[in-house]
Amino acid sequence: MIKLLFQKFGKINTSVLFLCILFCVLELVGHRYGETSIEDFLFFPAFFGFISCIVIFKLGVSLRAFLMKDEDYYDK
Repeated sequence: MIKLLFQKFGKINTSVLFLCILFCVLELVGHRYGETSIEDFLFFPAFFGFISCIVIFKLGVSLRAFLMKDEDYYDK
């Protein structure tokens, strides 16, 4: 099964997948101590990181639309 994953997805993607599975298991088994009460929710760091990534991406897209110059900007 592992050889099939390595062949189909590659070494790096398979390694990242196993790390994600390991961290999910550790999240269920271990206990984290958060600074605030919201940090104690299950998988909070994963959800927070995902939402943060989406926000950063959307901000980048909007900044690109705001700061982008015309194609012939330097030819003028």
